[in-house]
Amino acid sequence: MENITEYQYAWALYLAGALGCSLAAWLLFCRLGRAITHFMVITVMVLLFTPYAIDQEKMTMAPGIYTLVFGFFEGGFIAIKPLLKVMLGIWAIAQVLSLIYQILTRNRRPAQEEYRPFQQNTYHDDEDDYGYNPSRNDRNSGRGLSRDERIARDELLHGEPIRAIR
Repeated sequence: MENITEYQYAWALYLAGALGCSLAAWLLFCRLGRAITHFMVITVMVLLFTPYAIDQEKMTMAPGIYTLVFGFFEGGFIAIKPLLKVMLGIWAIAQVLSLIYQILTRNRRPAQEEYRPFQQNTYHDDEDDYGYNPSRNDRNSGRGLSRDERIARDELLHGEPIRAIR
């Protein structure tokens, strides 16, 4: 295998940056709902990841977004029309595939947790439990307790207090 050229280094850096931008787009739009997130991330990915041949004889490729910008400045809309057709086709196919995926997976339930202690609230509001609510998952210890240790801990916290034998 031959050595990596500057052209390949440039593409590697560009692809790493584009992957980071795609992840940032997903993080930015993930709270707006699944459909909007898919739509926006696909749009960003098509803009960033579509290559286009700037020299057809040598097959020198450049990112499509750069070719769009510089081709428009150089030759106007007519110069970028073929690239727009390619990008629009890739975008439309990706949107249809995303829509099919969303339809097929819309009724899936989230993964069940391994252990959910005491789903029913057995305490009354007038009891003083020092803010402990067994149904809240954020009260679990972050100490890496096993399932059996969590069960034992919850039984001790919900049962009768342990009294010292004298």
